[in-house]
Amino acid sequence: MMKPVRPDLQELSDLLLLLHEGVLEPGTWREFLGVIGRRLKARYATLVLRSPAIGESGLMYTWGAHPEGTAAYRDRYFALDPFVHLPEGRVLTLHEFVGRERLETSEFYRDYMQPVDSIYNLGIDLREPGRYYVKFRLCRSAQTGEFGIAARRYCELLVPHLRAAIRTHVELDLVRTERGIYADAMADLTLATIILDENAHVVHTNALAQEILGQQDGITLTDASLVFANPDDAQRYRAAFIRALEAGRTGHPGIVEAIRLQRSPGKGRLGMIIRPGWSRVREPASPMAGSVAVFLSAESTARDASTASVRQLFGFTEKEAQLALALANGQTLQEAATAFGISLNTARAHLRAIFSKTGIDRQTKLVRAILRSVAALG
Repeated sequence: MMKPVRPDLQELSDLLLLLHEGVLEPGTWREFLGVIGRRLKARYATLVLRSPAIGESGLMYTWGAHPEGTAAYRDRYFALDPFVHLPEGRVLTLHEFVGRERLETSEFYRDYMQPVDSIYNLGIDLREPGRYYVKFRLCRSAQTGEFGIAARRYCELLVPHLRAAIRTHVELDLVRTERGIYADAMADLTLATIILDENAHVVHTNALAQEILGQQDGITLTDASLVFANPDDAQRYRAAFIRALEAGRTGHPGIVEAIRLQRSPGKGRLGMIIRPGWSRVREPASPMAGSVAVFLSAESTARDASTASVRQLFGFTEKEAQLALALANGQTLQEAATAFGISLNTARAHLRAIFSKTGIDRQTKLVRAILRSVAALG
């Protein structure tokens, strides 16, 4: 009879540390699997983050498995594996899940399990529909025997920690993906764009911003901070940054402040727009709630206001940007509706959307904000 599996506190602490370190460095999960595998006298241990499929090898972290056996499973036997779709979060053995007679007469048992001597299996499935389906598996040889109550209890203690680590890993992957898409979109903006964190440190710039900052004329980037040649410009920027940061944290979208920065004689001024950053989740604890967006444009390259620039500054749709510019240019709502071939009610709906996105509740205030922003951009 095997001894009860009772981890001491230090061992459990070390094991959980490996599990949670794997969120950032998934390769660490192999060490995690090794600790469990040795502790529970397993021959192999596997964490399947993405199951193999036809033409796709999946994503698995393994310990103890021979590369040839892993390759054979990925290339052929995964489709025959009966140890799938377990009840979420429950610790089960293969024999109790499938049944001994059915299992031991199967092709999977005869052609895969016996040749690699992985006769006894213990598993946990973790699922969140639409987000992930993760499988944790331990395998023992015929000589070692079935996983007992103590081994199952050991794994049951790990279930909530494993679930938390997987959820965090999946969310981090989502954020990384969004960041990549966001960075690509930023690079395509027609305005020089800078994103700053709550400490006014630059966290992202697009190519146009890098070009302007690289000229070191009126404004430059030093140690991840914006530095201004003119002290008055620097003071106005700091005050506007603080207001924009607070507006973002309190959920006031679209509040825009404009500054015209001094440059070398003969080069004209540099337009700067400061507004709260965008946040998928408007909460004080959200990192993007503590961000500020800065737009720059040299007068020589931005003589004419465009709907594209207004869209970027305020997050408008094309129709909303056209309407906002028409109002800023002195047209009434009815005149703008007629010019665009839309009904007055449709124009009013666009205006309501504009008010919502800017946090402005009056047309006169909207016109001032548009004009001030456009003027700063040349």
